[in-house]
Order: sequence, then C-alpha cells, then structure tokens
Amino acid sequence: MRLFNKLFHSKTTPKETVVPDEYIKQYPEPQEVLQKILDIVPGTGYLLYQYTKHSNISKEWKFWAMDLMENGLGTPSVIQLAGEDLDMDYWSFSNLLETVFQELGIEVNQEVFHCAYVMGIAQEVLHGERTARTGFELLYQATIETNYKEPFYDFFCWLDHADELEYYTIKGSGLYKDNVEEWMKQFFEKLVKVNPKYCSNTVR
Repeated sequence: MRLFNKLFHSKTTPKETVVPDEYIKQYPEPQEVLQKILDIVPGTGYLLYQYTKHSNISKEWKFWAMDLMENGLGTPSVIQLAGEDLDMDYWSFSNLLETVFQELGIEVNQEVFHCAYVMGIAQEVLHGERTARTGFELLYQATIETNYKEPFYDFFCWLDHADELEYYTIKGSGLYKDNVEEWMKQFFEKLVKVNPKYCSNTVR
C-alpha cells in the first residue's frame, strides 16, 4: 500500500516550472536616449524592427512621432514625420527616418533594434496583452524574416521543441507538454529581469 501511494503521488504531483537561468541572454545595452524612448513610447521596439526590414511609412510611425512630440521630443524631423502622408515614397521616408534618428541622438544598431523588439513583445506578454506562446510565434517568424539572426533564434528553437513535446523533452529544460504557456511566460519574465533597460518602469 505504501508503494502504491508513493507511485500514485509521483505521477500526480505537477512539475514545478523553472526556466534555467543559463537559457536567458543579456542583450547589449541600448543608449540612454533610446532607453528613455522605449520607456515612454509604447511600440517603439516594433517600429525599430520594421526599420531593419526596410518597411514603408505607416500610421504607426506617425503615431510614434506624435507620442514623441507629446513627451518633449518634437525635433523638426519628428514633427515632419507626424504630418507626412501615407503615400510617401520609400526613399524619402528612409531619409527622413535617418534624420529623425540623428536629431534624437539614436545610433542605428540592428542588433539593439532587434533586441528592443523582443523586449517589447516580452512586456506585452507580461501586461496580459498577448499569450506567451503568441509572443514566441511572432519571434519565430522574425527568425525566418531575418535569416535566423540573434536574438530571435532562441525563440525559433524553443517553439520547435514545444511542438515536439509529444515525442521527446530536453533534459533539465523544465519544459513539458503540460506547462508550455507557463514556461514561455517565465522565460519572458526572466528576460525582462536580465534586460531592464529595454523596458518600461511598469514591468521592471
């Protein structure tokens, strides 16, 4: 009877979800001015990622410029961006953004811009704006779009692994088929803790 109770207990006790610290990477720190903008203007990380993809002007860019203006960062080029038409051609838009970054003092750094996108999604997850799995799926797609660049590749690998949990698990990962959402959310929580300078004060 004691043996039966021991076996039964071991099968029904849920595993504690623990994402190993060694899976969490520390990203290069953003400039102080970029830290300020990431803190006060939601969606900045997403737009910086769009910039690295050479995307065209959008209403999101215009709203971003308006938010900068409202927070005392209305440089001449920011004001121009806020008032531009959505049919602005790509080359004119690209040149305008270069001027915006120069006037704001933002150094164009693809790796930092990619990290800002990751951390923006992490904050959305922790604010309850999307599920952790959806966050991983977006970063999985970013891995493909950037030809498997860091910092996205980790999310690509872990989502692939999560989809194969019916067949195997990675020893010591803490990831099982019954705790995927919880594990992914904890991954984002630890990422925010390690990289607080990309985040708003509400999640630090």
